[in-house]
Amino acid sequence: MSPLPIPSTLVRDARIAPGSHLATVLSSELRRLDSLQIAGSAPARPASTRFEQALRHARATLGGAIIAEYKQGSPSLGPFAKGTPLEAQLEAYRVGGAACVSILTEPAYFLGSSEDVTAAGAFGLPRLYKGFVISESQMDEAAACGAEAVLLIARVLRKHTAAFADAARARGLEPLIELHDLTEVPYAQDSAAALVGINARDLATFTLGAPDAGPLREAFPGAVLIRESGLVSPGDAIAAFRAGFDAVLMGEALMRSVDPAAFLRRIFEGLNQEVAS
Repeated sequence: MSPLPIPSTLVRDARIAPGSHLATVLSSELRRLDSLQIAGSAPARPASTRFEQALRHARATLGGAIIAEYKQGSPSLGPFAKGTPLEAQLEAYRVGGAACVSILTEPAYFLGSSEDVTAAGAFGLPRLYKGFVISESQMDEAAACGAEAVLLIARVLRKHTAAFADAARARGLEPLIELHDLTEVPYAQDSAAALVGINARDLATFTLGAPDAGPLREAFPGAVLIRESGLVSPGDAIAAFRAGFDAVLMGEALMRSVDPAAFLRRIFEGLNQEVAS
């Protein structure tokens, strides 16, 4: 397994625009690493595909898989859902039919924590440790709190994406490689990615685009393709499935919803109506 770069060097070499939201969050994560003292390296865990298989099962049986996200804030929106009870939100996701959950761990801007990942284990859904991973200690933290999968952002990791994916697998974590544009496809291909996400939100400016599943399917014919960000209604999720994505990751819309379980059910009801017609 290739050695991982020093986090500060990794962030410097990523050449993220100074002053951007992404640069701000990465600086926060670099500071947090000083306090991330996992007791030794996380013990090796058997390789698992539980997260992947949950998505594939939902795609095959329900017409699409939903990764429902718990987050209380963001750099662009501020603390828009601060104080939302984790337990009630995740129970709504479970009842509504989510295949997996994504838990934000970055504390300064997303108001997340690894403790939330641990607590999410009580609901039985595979968990994605969603942070801005730039070090082994964060992956140790993900493994220690029981996450099944970890988000790896190709825009940040670049040529080191494959090494981080290998390090994740060595800890029993399934790597979800997040892309923003097609120039980053080779990083995910080198990683032998089985989970590939395309983020509709530019991580530097947090503006939205419209990703296309077609080129991704050509590049990753056997992978689970996940549409991330910018999905604000059940219709948006249905449109993503219609466009060829296997799964969607939804956070803000569900956190703002007064009835997240009903929101999720409307997606599946819409898919069922399409099949019936």
